[in-house]
Amino acid sequence: MDEHADSHANTTTRSVLLLRAGGRAFAIYAEECECVTPWAEPAPLPHAPAPVLGVAPVRGRMRTVLDPSKLFEASGQAREHNAHAFIVSLTGDEQLALACESSTTSTLVAEHLSPSDPPAFPALGTFQHDGETVHLLDPARLFDAAMSGTERRRQRAVNSE
Repeated sequence: MDEHADSHANTTTRSVLLLRAGGRAFAIYAEECECVTPWAEPAPLPHAPAPVLGVAPVRGRMRTVLDPSKLFEASGQAREHNAHAFIVSLTGDEQLALACESSTTSTLVAEHLSPSDPPAFPALGTFQHDGETVHLLDPARLFDAAMSGTERRRQRAVNSE
């Protein structure tokens, strides 16, 4: 039996959706994407952190739209942001969506996925695609990453008269 064929028989591949936002490359597993729709400006949420762009209706459901590039920005390290073109709705009860400038599908070989360096909170790891580092996002961690450093509910001012 061909040794080269055996090595390919054990290779695990998964479809991914490649996204571009804020000059960075991201990906999610294809089965974690419910749909991709044209951009609709989200209604802003008061006191929302920078990664939370607001809420937008997608197929009759309100989605919290996140900008994945802002999840990876260090404070004071803003990057150039192009206009968003798509909303990528994620599966799951969280009703999250990602804003992106472009999206395309590809295949990821599991062995090519490396741990993030340094470990990135909302990412499962990174891989190379066309000479660029792509952050594979973990939808289960996105909301917590977007809200990190902020209080979930703001304290109401108490009138002390």
